Amino acid sequence: MANYGYLNARVRGMRSRLVPPGFVDQVLAGGGFEAFVNALAQTAYAPDLETARAHAAGGASLEAVDRAIAAHFSRTAKALLAHAEGDAEVLLGLLLRRYDVANLKAVARAFHAGKAGDEREGAVEAVLGATLPVGELDAATVRTMAGASDLASAAQALVVAGHPLASEFRAAVAAYTKAGDLFALELALDQAHHANVLATARAKGASDAFRDYLALEIDATNLLTAIKLRGRGFDVDACFVPGGNAVSRSQFAEIAGGEPGAPLPDLRGPFAGVREHGDDLEAWLRGAVERAARKLTADPLDIGLVTHLLRAKEREAATLRLLARGTFYGVPAATLRRELGHA
Repeated sequence: MANYGYLNARVRGMRSRLVPPGFVDQVLAGGGFEAFVNALAQTAYAPDLETARAHAAGGASLEAVDRAIAAHFSRTAKALLAHAEGDAEVLLGLLLRRYDVANLKAVARAFHAGKAGDEREGAVEAVLGATLPVGELDAATVRTMAGASDLASAAQALVVAGHPLASEFRAAVAAYTKAGDLFALELALDQAHHANVLATARAKGASDAFRDYLALEIDATNLLTAIKLRGRGFDVDACFVPGGNAVSRSQFAEIAGGEPGAPLPDLRGPFAGVREHGDDLEAWLRGAVERAARKLTADPLDIGLVTHLLRAKEREAATLRLLARGTFYGVPAATLRRELGHA
């Protein structure tokens, strides 16, 4: 109880340093990448941006901004871990685990596209730029994996690092090596991740509210998976991730068995109204999950404030990356403003 009180007091301070609501308007009014960089230098990202610019050959480059955003997210996660103990530290680790899953997918995608491997040194940096190494999968391990001769060797590097998902990733890679199906690999990772997280949360006596939140993350994963399955001929039942509350197995099968582009069915709870957002489903789901995380902040002696902060920082990072690219490539302000609504 005391640990949560101290941890959440620090989280409240971190929340006060989120990029202010008027940041986007300020940058768009300034017009251009330089204006964006100057505005970012006036935020909590300043030390990360300064370090990234010092190591970049061209100073204020798009690559430097990406590095600064990733470094800031990593610094935030490490600060949270430094203030957490006991069960709070375990549950925070579960929240950070999903970034490990995203990073493993990024490594797999790079190999699938032929953009990783020890003969392509520049590709290692590209893979690192696509990851947020904030959990148990650190940047050094990602670098080793991205520089491996093939994906199987990358999986072995994860085993050597002792990551909790190492055996599942190695099994998924073995199946991928035979069939070449990247989607099946990513699905296997999602299933292993959610099963592990739910089991650990139950074992640690996590609150009902937090377990409901984890169930909602599963529902969001199932919705995205069902959309991707349309027209692919997969065994739908084998692709469903159990543990959610808002998307039943039968609804999952209905969506997955539909034609690509078909309207979504009406769902209940946090996903009510989802059928109106088929064109921007992923962004809408992120918003729905973040709204659920916000509801957890009412309890000062639970992991809810941390959960919402991580979601808010993730959305902030997505917004900043999109804003950086839009200003760098000269996207018209009106177009960029519309795109930022989906960040």
